[in-house]
Amino acid sequence: MAQPADQDLIITRGDTETIVATIQDDNGTAINITGRTYRAQIRSTQDSTTIKASFTCTVTSGASGQVTCVLAAADSATLTPGLAYWDLEENASGIISTILAGSVTVLADVTR
Repeated sequence: MAQPADQDLIITRGDTETIVATIQDDNGTAINITGRTYRAQIRSTQDSTTIKASFTCTVTSGASGQVTCVLAAADSATLTPGLAYWDLEENASGIISTILAGSVTVLADVTR
């Protein structure tokens, strides 16, 4: 099992956040991800049973290996400033793999 790539995030509470990932093989060549699904979540700790926020993930170019994940402003507005954790998970015909993972630094916003 491969270890997920490390990708830390910094987001501002109340903002729309977009992550665009290109899924590649070990040689850096994009993988055709047509038919695969993706999900990404933020939790206060890696082992927490409570989801703090979920991204909406869409394959935006299957042949080019591109998936776009969006955290809506309304969802990020519910986050508490500080440190949290996230990951991006792939489902390829029932084979589940975590592609990216890391910390999330949530910055406080002023304009609300």
